[in-house]
Amino acid sequence: MKKEVHDTAFMIAYYRAMHEALSKDPYAKLWPKGDLKNWADDFAEKVSEHDELLHCMRNRYFHDVLKDFTKENEDTLFINLGAGFSMYPYILPKTVSTIEIELPQIVTFKKDAINSFISKGKLPNRNVVHMSGDITDENHHGDIVSFIKAYKKPKTIILIEGVFFFLNKKQIESVLRLCERIQKKDDLLLCVSFDKGVNNTEVFSNLKLYFTDVLDSHENPFTSLPHNFYKTIDGYSLEKRSSSLELGQKLDCFPDDFDEELVLNEYFYTLKKS
Repeated sequence: MKKEVHDTAFMIAYYRAMHEALSKDPYAKLWPKGDLKNWADDFAEKVSEHDELLHCMRNRYFHDVLKDFTKENEDTLFINLGAGFSMYPYILPKTVSTIEIELPQIVTFKKDAINSFISKGKLPNRNVVHMSGDITDENHHGDIVSFIKAYKKPKTIILIEGVFFFLNKKQIESVLRLCERIQKKDDLLLCVSFDKGVNNTEVFSNLKLYFTDVLDSHENPFTSLPHNFYKTIDGYSLEKRSSSLELGQKLDCFPDDFDEELVLNEYFYTLKKS
């Protein structure tokens, strides 16, 4: 069966489930389906054998930030833009409300699946709203802002994970302006992207080739952003930066013969609304 870009959400969940102790995602195993092992092996051979661990590090970083923030701010609104099959709301306190915004086909599938998981006792019940929308369409931004602000929560934390790679610079800046309209002073914004330095690496060239040849993703801009970009976002200050490689080394989860040149190293950014 032909793979498409949105199918990668299953693969990333499969990665998280393979290393639950590292990813801190006890619910990722609910998603995997089909021939994901064969697909993972194919990706490892053609692009990078370390991708499974790196995606676990991404989930681990945001898991830890979300847990820490909501521990101090229990009455928080968590907003996940481009949520995919992430399962963060179900490890957060019951007092946290969540809005996940995704494309219509993903929202429909995920909402039905989540309801099924909860009814079967496989997932705890949480206050999660699955909102259908295109966050890159500025004509919808007003509706999104009004919908979110109606919650009147004292704190918000926004996550934009696995999204910027698929958007061009103009779209990214538009999404960030949307966040600035939503948030108040001291709210947090969490982002992830590749640094510009990855553009000249063989592993990134392999990734782009895989997306065009295997996933038929010819319109993908394959966007990377310099670290300095996050220091110049209007209305925000950069509080913290890490990466999948840095966190993996800290947790000592890579093999002894680990080759950093084969790493698709993503950077994680924590910004505070000023």
